[in-house]
Parts: sequence; structure tokens; C-alpha cells
Amino acid sequence: MSTRIQDLFREDLIFFEDVLSKEELFKSIGKKLLQKNLVNQGYIDAITERESKYPTGLDLSVVKAGSSNVAIPHTEVNYCNWKGIVIARLKEEVIFHDMISPDKSIPVRYAFFILNNEKNSQTNILSYLMSFFTAGDKMSRLDSLETGKEIYEFVVS
Repeated sequence: MSTRIQDLFREDLIFFEDVLSKEELFKSIGKKLLQKNLVNQGYIDAITERESKYPTGLDLSVVKAGSSNVAIPHTEVNYCNWKGIVIARLKEEVIFHDMISPDKSIPVRYAFFILNNEKNSQTNILSYLMSFFTAGDKMSRLDSLETGKEIYEFVVS
């Protein structure tokens, strides 16, 4: 069964976070996802651990100068009870390491958490996100939106 991109987003899974570090972000989002039973107990530790080994920051300044950078944190399928994308917009940017040059630190404004409880479908989600991030003015448009509802309607349109 193929998943439609629209089915990967939920309006109640768009969060506005005021955190000082990616670890704080993972704890905050992880707790919310646990409350919704979308992940299991080991999720926060697993995503924190995976991020330290395989950074997910994406420097979008190479695509368009002044663009907000993003991170795409994710972890193994056994920690997830649902398949979809959780969006966190950060009040202040936090530092992630770049996925292409892991020694490089980049300030990130958005985290797109991939939750995936199916073994083989991560690549489709990643390629969708990559094309979203690099298409025209999508990131500037995202920056201009105020509410979770506006962000949700934009990403599913």
C-alpha cells in the first residue's frame, strides 16, 4: 500500500518549540509523541543516540541564501508506532551537525521528525522532504506562516 504524502502529516503534530539544544528538543517532542502513543519508551534515547552518530542537519543556504536550515531526525522502526512526519519550528535556532559534512555545525530553525514503523519506506519520505526543502521559495514561505494550521495546509497542498 503506498502512502500519500498528505497522510504523513497531521495538524496536531506541528509544534512550536522554545528550546536551547537539540537534546532539549528531542526530549520535548519525544514526550509529546509518547503521550500520543506514536513512539515507545526508548524513542528519546534512540533518537538522541542516532543523531550523535549520524547527524541530520541540512544546510539550505547552498540552495538559497538566507534560507532557514532544517534537520531530519529519525530513528529505527522499532521505536515508532506510526508512520509520518512531525514538524517542529524552533523559536530560536539550535545547533545540529550537518549530514553531509558532520564536522560542520549549522543553526537549524525547523526539525522534520520522521516516524516510521515500516521497514522499507524511509527513502520515499526522505526524498519527498528533500524535494520540498529545495523547491523554489518553499522554505521562505514556511517562515512566513504563523499557525500550525497554516503550516499544515501548506505542507499538504
